Amino acid sequence: MIAIALITAICLAGDSMLYIVLPTHWRSVGLTSLVQVGIILSINRFVRLPLNPLIGYIYKKISFRNLILFAVLLSGLTTLSYGFIKEYPIWILMRAIWGLSWSLFKLGGYLLVLQYSTNSNRGNLMGTYNGLYRLGSLFGMLLGGFLADLFGIKLIALILGSMVFLSIPLVFKYLPKTLQMEHDNKPLTQTRFTWLKPLQNKMFLKILVTAFLLSMLLDGMLTATLSHIIEEKFTNHIHLFGFIVGAATLSGGMQALRWGITPFLTPKIGDIFDRAKQKNMVLVLCLVSAAIFLLLIPLSLKLVLWFPILLVHLLVASVITTVLDGVATDYASKMTNRLLLMTTYTIILDLGAALGPIAGYCLEQQIGLYNLFWLASTTCLILMILWAIPHKVPLKQNII
Repeated sequence: MIAIALITAICLAGDSMLYIVLPTHWRSVGLTSLVQVGIILSINRFVRLPLNPLIGYIYKKISFRNLILFAVLLSGLTTLSYGFIKEYPIWILMRAIWGLSWSLFKLGGYLLVLQYSTNSNRGNLMGTYNGLYRLGSLFGMLLGGFLADLFGIKLIALILGSMVFLSIPLVFKYLPKTLQMEHDNKPLTQTRFTWLKPLQNKMFLKILVTAFLLSMLLDGMLTATLSHIIEEKFTNHIHLFGFIVGAATLSGGMQALRWGITPFLTPKIGDIFDRAKQKNMVLVLCLVSAAIFLLLIPLSLKLVLWFPILLVHLLVASVITTVLDGVATDYASKMTNRLLLMTTYTIILDLGAALGPIAGYCLEQQIGLYNLFWLASTTCLILMILWAIPHKVPLKQNII
């Protein structure tokens, strides 16, 4: 299980690097607008939406190890290509290929955890897996931002792409050749539209709407626009502790700090959520916090004050993800069709995260960067009011 997490982390570094580098170095890679940046950072997630049902079928037909090896090779090739691409259509193609690779990693990791876990340790193994593979985001954003500001994208793409191929021995040494596929996977491939049926339930629809909006605002939009925000507020040459750093370097460092703190923070928040009598109120408090910090981010503050505000907001965003996952799984645990509910929830999260970068850059051009954050803050406040009203869920039921 640790091996698949580390392999995924190594391959994820190249993807994470782009979220820091492209918003400030887009001209040097042949792009003509920030809207193109948003599309490039979103297309891999759009590709995953139709692929998710197909990937489960493919895992039943081809050996687990071979599929992970294929995903590693695709990841290495796409990461290396980032240093040489100068045409927008080729960027779209490479990001779509990475979307296929990530779908294989994501489902493969979940399948491996399920095979080697029991009811007594499944949560621990899943948490360990999620924490370890997110180290790829930390490494890619920190190293990517720093080296891109100093030497450009080509060098960091070569370094991260080469590291991907060095992970191939881990695939053959530590990953099983095949996995035992359970019958629980069958509902996922019955029909392309099965996942839409839970939308008929009001409570679950509220969960999905919240997941979509928060994934779009706090995952897709904020992650993709962070270095651009820093560049707009402080220019691309920032004086920090006697040094001059670029916006990509500062953004990468901040995201790396976030992913370094999150594995220690989110388990404690999860414990608070588990002990809470009114679990919806934990989400309400998180939404209020997010709304406040979204209002503070656009303000004209000195970097020494603005930096901690943004860092806390990033941590709040990570906490909200954990709490919302808890709300969704807690609700699904009271239903008879848990697999379908969580599949639908995952698809909605991917859709929100996919639309985030495009929506962020398009709205910025229409209403401005400051108004964009005030709109996001207002959205969080509306969701807070929605969740402040408790909703009773029967002990057991089937919603479709």
